[in-house]
Amino acid sequence: MNISKECYLCIYKQIFNITKKFNLDDKKASKVLREGAKILSKYDIDVVPPLIAAEEYRKIEKILGIDDLFYKEKKLSIKEALKFKPYLKEKLKISKDKLFDACKVAVGGNVIDFGVHHEFNLEEEIKKIFDIEFKKNDYNEFKQKLVKANTLCYLADNAGENIFDEILIEVIKEFNKNIKIYYVVRGKPIINDVTIKDLEGLEIWNLAEVIDSGVDSPGFLLNKANKTSKEIFYNSDIVISKGMGNFECLYEEANREVFYFYKVKCEVVARKSNAEVGDYMLFKGDR
Repeated sequence: MNISKECYLCIYKQIFNITKKFNLDDKKASKVLREGAKILSKYDIDVVPPLIAAEEYRKIEKILGIDDLFYKEKKLSIKEALKFKPYLKEKLKISKDKLFDACKVAVGGNVIDFGVHHEFNLEEEIKKIFDIEFKKNDYNEFKQKLVKANTLCYLADNAGENIFDEILIEVIKEFNKNIKIYYVVRGKPIINDVTIKDLEGLEIWNLAEVIDSGVDSPGFLLNKANKTSKEIFYNSDIVISKGMGNFECLYEEANREVFYFYKVKCEVVARKSNAEVGDYMLFKGDR
């Protein structure tokens, strides 16, 4: 999904927010903003937004001497998400369609995002999570394919959101006891996207094979993916792509069937999705 004019402003706003987050003085903030503008000026509209974001954040890390700009936020997001896990699992026990409701849980968790939104209310999202109505809903086809699948590639998104992924993955393994699941994460810290380091001590290690994608962008860019993750992506029977960043990288580019699970958080993705900001999506994309 190529960038639109709004993407330039969105990325630059993210850079500005970094200067506020770290309370940079005018001199250091000026350097960050000027370098950010230089990078933005290099790109025409024939690239995907996460490609630009990756270069921007790498430059900021170099200027500030910080390898993981959102380390604290990621730790806090996971801690907060874990508080809701027992409640959600109990609710699923009485669900009439456990797999469908677990999909809702996973997509609802996509509200956690420090790239597009620095403010979100996870507790409010949890309250309405089982009442989610998908703007696009290919759940029945997803379920049919899941019955026969031997392998599933699950492209992860944000830290904290991974706890909701665990819930869906556990239900998937109940639904199809023989399925092999690969949980594919970012190769380097980028915004609040989840990495292997962020998953230390969590249940996901007992549910799936965790894969370092090698990708340093906030989305699964195929030309940045390592050989292992790319093979898993193309050879798995089913692919779940979580979040807008993965959607932006893969939609109309994947050259395979992908099930996209995400919440629409910006006008550009809304237009591409034929949806509105705030809509929830569970749809199959073909290429």
